[in-house]
Amino acid sequence: MIRRMINYTAAALLPLLLAVPAAAERPDDWPLATPESAGLSTQALDIAADKVKDIPLRYCMSVVKDGELIYDANFRGQANDRYFTFSVTKTLAAALIGIAEYQGYLTVNDRIADWLDDLPNRMNPNATIRDVLGQVSHSDPLGSDFSYNSGSLINTLGDVLSVATGMRSVDYAEQALFEPLGMQYSTWGSDWYGNITVGGGATSTCRDLARIGQLMMNGGVWRGERLLAEEYINDMVTPSYPEANSNYGYLTWLNRSEGEWHRILVSGDGIMVQGAPRNAYFATGFFGQLIINVPDENIVITTLGTTLRAETLHTLQDVWDAVAPAVMPASE
Repeated sequence: MIRRMINYTAAALLPLLLAVPAAAERPDDWPLATPESAGLSTQALDIAADKVKDIPLRYCMSVVKDGELIYDANFRGQANDRYFTFSVTKTLAAALIGIAEYQGYLTVNDRIADWLDDLPNRMNPNATIRDVLGQVSHSDPLGSDFSYNSGSLINTLGDVLSVATGMRSVDYAEQALFEPLGMQYSTWGSDWYGNITVGGGATSTCRDLARIGQLMMNGGVWRGERLLAEEYINDMVTPSYPEANSNYGYLTWLNRSEGEWHRILVSGDGIMVQGAPRNAYFATGFFGQLIINVPDENIVITTLGTTLRAETLHTLQDVWDAVAPAVMPASE
């Protein structure tokens, strides 16, 4: 039986309706362009933004095309207000693991037990970093069962990064991910030992999260500098254990499946997001935190909010339906 679990603590849910106050205004180095210069329409994106705003408790929406910020809307608060990203944090962590591998600190085929003396009770003692990235580290045989985890299993990645890099993983995340990408309005929560909380804990803005999407769109390159291997990015957006979940890569949701997929509260087969391209991929977080990547159009769309639905897939579908007419080519 496929098992699915959500492990958000009451403490993690307390700040749901609260924004972290905006940081002091600093220069933002996003290259700017108009929708028209990118072959799109400001009017169509205004209509899309209005539809997204009508989804309850949406806070912001950003659109990047061809590496340039072409549209940015804030529905409440200030542009640099940071919001809790919940499980979008997982995709950030997957990218950080890829950076650590590229820098030679570890490999995804390392066993967790090679780095940590104490494993969570549910973890298979032979589980690898790759197994954790695919949410199958509990299964026996490994890779046979998908179980969505936001707690001790997934958080071993932060512990491994601390041991492998020789620094607190919260500091490594700042040095290796946030600083190179210019994510100056983002922070990452950690435990008492400075190990990042991978299951959820980052705060960010729509504009900052778009940098993660663009890094993936660029195949691991940011502003001409390679941060992680293109092969690793390809693995992030390819089903890692298709028999267990055919729409899940490395802590990233996919749309390419022709088999069964499983989320927290819903399952299905085929594509998850109706009308979206099969090669689209997504970071999703509780209550509708979203990074949407559309490789066919070289477009990244982000939105944050507190849409009170337990299953974020429904919010993702609504956001896609709102923005698709503005960003996708008209049907012949």
